[in-house]
Amino acid sequence: MKTYEEKNGVKVELTIVPIANYPTKLKPALESGVGAPDIFTGEIAFLKQWVDAGYWENLSDEPYNVDDISDDYIPYVFDLGKDKDGNVCALSWQTTPGGVYYKRSLAKEVLGTDDPAEIGNMMSSMDGIFEVAEKMKQKGYKMFPDEGAIRWFSQGANPEAWVNDKNELVLTEDKINYMDYAKELREKQYTALAPEWSPSWFEGMSKPIKVKEDGKEVETQVFSYVLPTWGLHSVLKDSAKWYAGVIADQKAKHADSVEA
Repeated sequence: MKTYEEKNGVKVELTIVPIANYPTKLKPALESGVGAPDIFTGEIAFLKQWVDAGYWENLSDEPYNVDDISDDYIPYVFDLGKDKDGNVCALSWQTTPGGVYYKRSLAKEVLGTDDPAEIGNMMSSMDGIFEVAEKMKQKGYKMFPDEGAIRWFSQGANPEAWVNDKNELVLTEDKINYMDYAKELREKQYTALAPEWSPSWFEGMSKPIKVKEDGKEVETQVFSYVLPTWGLHSVLKDSAKWYAGVIADQKAKHADSVEA
């Protein structure tokens, strides 16, 4: 923003809207044109709908001519921003691969190693993932925060849409497999029942959390999280820093009380 202001002699006003309220807060402004922002971001969950609604500029036209740089993009990312007429109206700045981030201390305790190459081999298949999950369970830990964590691996890299252009539900083999895997994760109690972006989801990254099992509340730790590359810097590191600050504060208070 600062660079843009300096180069163009304008003042940028930033408004941050929580993602849960983002579509409902922004859509009325876009529909009416009253108070609509000049630039706004879009999530994949509602991207196609907003592209076809005409909320964004046609970037295929001059002076943008974004089709000239299509070869610089992975095709499916470039195509995501196309409207029903094939014009590019939204463009992503990133394509982020995903990965499994795990707690090395738990890996060493349960699996006998914390080496990424060895852990990667253990979890190179769905069967392997479930074997590791069972070992974690035996030690009182949870493999993932919730069942949704495995959706990227069980549905393939570029899954078909759940609903086709005839408004019919499309259940591919990959989708059915995902539901079967998710059911097994839940039934065997391999997850902490902490949905993505929930308070318990964040807490599980840095400290033990409580879950209900068989009518009882038990304390457990989450072994691994599935995130894109930005998840390390924007989610995991921030949570770890927050928890480290809490621990440091507690230690300081303890030291003060002992000294007193």
